[in-house]
Amino acid sequence: MSSDDGMRVVGTIRSIELHTTTTRFQNVTSRQVAKIQLDIERAQDEEGEDLDVLNLADLHFQGPAELVPRFHEGDRVSIVTSAESSLHITSIRPAPLS
Repeated sequence: MSSDDGMRVVGTIRSIELHTTTTRFQNVTSRQVAKIQLDIERAQDEEGEDLDVLNLADLHFQGPAELVPRFHEGDRVSIVTSAESSLHITSIRPAPLS
């Protein structure tokens, strides 16, 4: 993993939807993001240590809106998040069955 990586999770997409972010600042427009919830099978922190997936059960990961047409409920994926925000997706790809 690179030094900018946060969590690394593998799981099946439970839900994926477009979500409009709201802004608290004047002259900043709201934007759409993909909001993804997984049934997580395994997860590692930024140092490669295994995490208890039960503690991550209700997390929603966020990424660019373009992810919505590319991925669907039931897809098995591997997600890498950013180190600054462990919920922001920096990389997502189909995960092979293990």
